[in-house]
Amino acid sequence: MADARCVIMKPILQSLAALLAIALLPLDAQAQSVSSMAIRPLGRVAELGPTSLSIEWPMSGFEATFEGGELSAEIEDTGKNWLNVEVDGTSHAVALKEGRETYTLFSGLAGPHIIRVTRRTGAQEGPTTFVSVSADALHSTQRSDRRILVIGDSIASGYGVEGRNQTCQSSQATQNAGLAWPALLSRTFGADLDLISVDGGGLYRNYEGEAPTMASVMWRTLPSEEAIWPGDFRPQLVVVHLGTSDFGDGDPGPRFKDTYVETLGRIRVAYPSTNIIASIGGMLEKPKLAAAKAAIEGAVAVRRGAGDLRTSFVLLDPPARGRRFGCDWHPGVDAQKSMALELELAVTAALGWAPVPTK
Repeated sequence: MADARCVIMKPILQSLAALLAIALLPLDAQAQSVSSMAIRPLGRVAELGPTSLSIEWPMSGFEATFEGGELSAEIEDTGKNWLNVEVDGTSHAVALKEGRETYTLFSGLAGPHIIRVTRRTGAQEGPTTFVSVSADALHSTQRSDRRILVIGDSIASGYGVEGRNQTCQSSQATQNAGLAWPALLSRTFGADLDLISVDGGGLYRNYEGEAPTMASVMWRTLPSEEAIWPGDFRPQLVVVHLGTSDFGDGDPGPRFKDTYVETLGRIRVAYPSTNIIASIGGMLEKPKLAAAKAAIEGAVAVRRGAGDLRTSFVLLDPPARGRRFGCDWHPGVDAQKSMALELELAVTAALGWAPVPTK
C-alpha cells in the first residue's frame, strides 16, 4: 500500500479557522445563502447561481418543488457519473454523458411535485455541474430540523453495493450511494445528510496513491479543490467511518490513532454540542478489523478521558446472510441495511430521535 501522508499544517489551520468563524455566525445569517436559491442544495456543493451548482461528493445534489409536468436540467459532466432522481417518492437512475447536455429529469402529470436529485457515484468520477434547472414555479424546499454529517470511504459511498456478489467488478452502474448506510440512516430519521466520502480514502493513509487523506479533504467544499467549505450545515450527529483503507494493507501503527484523536478534536471544536460516533466495520477481515477497532476505541477513550462524553464508538459488523457482499468484497445491500440499523439504535439512544413514518 502506498503511504499517502499528505497532512499539511497550514491547510489544517486554515480549515479550523474557517470552521470557527462559521460556528460564530448567527443562524439567520447562515440561512441567507440557502434562501437565495430556487433549488435547495443537498450535501456539500459549490453554489454558482439560483439554479446552478457543482457537485462531487456522493449524495450531494438538490431538492425543489415545481408545478407543471416537466423538469429539465442542463448538466455538464465527465461522462462517468450517475444520478438518482426521485419525484414524489418514485426513483430512477440517470447515466450522464460526457460534456454538456440537457436532460429531462421528469415528464408526467402536472404538479405540484417534489424532486430530489442526488449523485450516486463517487468523488473520484469528477465534477457534475448543474448549469441550470428549469420548471414551472420552481422553489426551494425547507431544510430538515435533523442533520447528519458522515465522514467515510467507499463503504459509505455505496461502492459496488448493487453487485451480485464479491466476485463482480465494481462500475458506475453498481455504485449507489443511495443504498449505503448513511443514506439509509438519514432517510430513517428524515434528516438532511452531508456525506463526505472518498473511495479508498483513509484518515492517516489512503488505500493507494499519494492523494491527500481524509484528514484534510474532509474540510473542503469539493474534494478536488483546496478551497475550504464556508459551511452552513450544523449537524446534531457526526459519524466517522474511517480506517478500512488505513488497515487494508496492515496495521499503520500508532500514527493512525494519533491522527484519529486529532481529527475528533477538530470536529469537536467545529461542532461543540454535537454527538460524535466513531465506527468501523463492514469489510475488513477479522485480524485487521480487531486492530482497527482497538485503535479507534483507544482514540475515543482519549477524548472521553478529556471530558468529551458525547463521543462514542459503534462497531458495524454485518452478519453473513442475504446479499452480504457486493462487488470487490464491499458491503452488499443487506449488509448496508444491517449497518444502518446498528447506527439507528445508537442514534435513538444518544439523541432520542424516533424514525419518521414511512410514506
